[in-house]
Amino acid sequence: MNAPPAPCRRRWPRHLLAVACASACAVPAVASAQAEPPAGEAARYVQFAEDFTANCVSRNGVQIQVKNTHPTRTLRVYLDRVYRGVGTGDRSRSELAPGAEPQPLGCSVTLDGGKQEWRLVRASFID
Repeated sequence: MNAPPAPCRRRWPRHLLAVACASACAVPAVASAQAEPPAGEAARYVQFAEDFTANCVSRNGVQIQVKNTHPTRTLRVYLDRVYRGVGTGDRSRSELAPGAEPQPLGCSVTLDGGKQEWRLVRASFID
């Protein structure tokens, strides 16, 4: 009678194992670094708001806006757009005056139904 075949034991080369371990350890660190808000005094004064504009409500979404909440200083903000959970590479720069109306960024839902959002990359005072 034939015995069942022995399980295949494959050894990974050490360099591939090291690369796989390093990659697995690095990915969570990168993801958590992007999820944290940017440090700095100016970032505390950046506020995202929502408005129910007809154009966005017709898509079952809201208009996303950004605003400066500092009473006297102007802010320069850099924002990244994220579409369906993936960064698009679109980076915008805006100067937000104190006491000004919120600046519209776009709808939370695109024409094809995909969800989008904006994330603060950096904020600084310019005066």
